[in-house]
Amino acid sequence: MVRGSRMKKISLAVVLVFSLLAALTVQSATKPTGTLKVPVGLALELKVNGKPAPVPPGRDVPIPPGTYEPASLTCGATGPAFKGKAPELWTIKVAAPNWGKIKEIPVKEDDTTTVDAGPPFVLKTLVYKSENGATGKVIPFTLRIFGKAGELYDLNTFKKGLSQAPQVALQVVDEKGTVLTTGTLPYG
Repeated sequence: MVRGSRMKKISLAVVLVFSLLAALTVQSATKPTGTLKVPVGLALELKVNGKPAPVPPGRDVPIPPGTYEPASLTCGATGPAFKGKAPELWTIKVAAPNWGKIKEIPVKEDDTTTVDAGPPFVLKTLVYKSENGATGKVIPFTLRIFGKAGELYDLNTFKKGLSQAPQVALQVVDEKGTVLTTGTLPYG
């Protein structure tokens, strides 16, 4: 008889556990959710309760409806493999707070929001008023890299693997195509 009552208690405990799990499943299924999708090649972190929360790329992620702000966005691509070496990852980060159209990411209930940022990139040159320098006339300029959402990437964060990427090579060419000078652009 003791054995039978023990089995009843175990059965009752199992039924209670399954009932609790079913209740939690039904409760979580009734909470409204939307979906956020981040393309492969983008590493996005959102500000959630004041802290950065990573969003896995390449899949639909259920998320409560609301408007979210990015905490960070890194664009990455794998370069080609050379002479038996493994391909290296090239990355560049957005220069916060220059988020462009992704400054706010709205997620609606029962809807999918895709973060449409990253390549193709647009390279813009900003040219400033010329100055007279020690070697003649100097024309200061800077390069800006923008993603398709208008987000501005920081050249100082351009990396090849874990190292700073090589400096950008530069050629100054006249209207006939003659190379007037060559050099590199320093970071910063």
